[in-house]
Amino acid sequence: MATTSHTMTVAEAAHELGVSERTVWRYLRSGRLHGETTGPVGQQRTLIDPSGIESVRSGRGGEEAVALRADMDRLSDEVAALRAERDQLRTALAAARVEMARLRKPVGARAGDMVLAGLSHLATRRTRHAHR
Repeated sequence: MATTSHTMTVAEAAHELGVSERTVWRYLRSGRLHGETTGPVGQQRTLIDPSGIESVRSGRGGEEAVALRADMDRLSDEVAALRAERDQLRTALAAARVEMARLRKPVGARAGDMVLAGLSHLATRRTRHAHR
């Protein structure tokens, strides 16, 4: 889009600020940026003064922005730690569920027969010892 040397389009402003065009429109609506809409309906263009771009750009580098970035980094680290803990808990829970399912399994027929044979053998030994 061609612009005069004194104004920028919304797309150019977005490129200069490193934000989306939608964000530039939000800046315009909130008054953070000032622009002038010109042209007939259907061919309108909003032109923005480059000094407004510089004002927004310099407003980002203040102490508040630095503090917000530090908070964001701290919170990102906390989220990463919480996600790692969540993953460990999921693994432990899955292992516990497997163990619980194993403990709840009914004894198989062959294993049951072996247990009964062992008990029967013990019963016979007791009976023999009792008769002596």
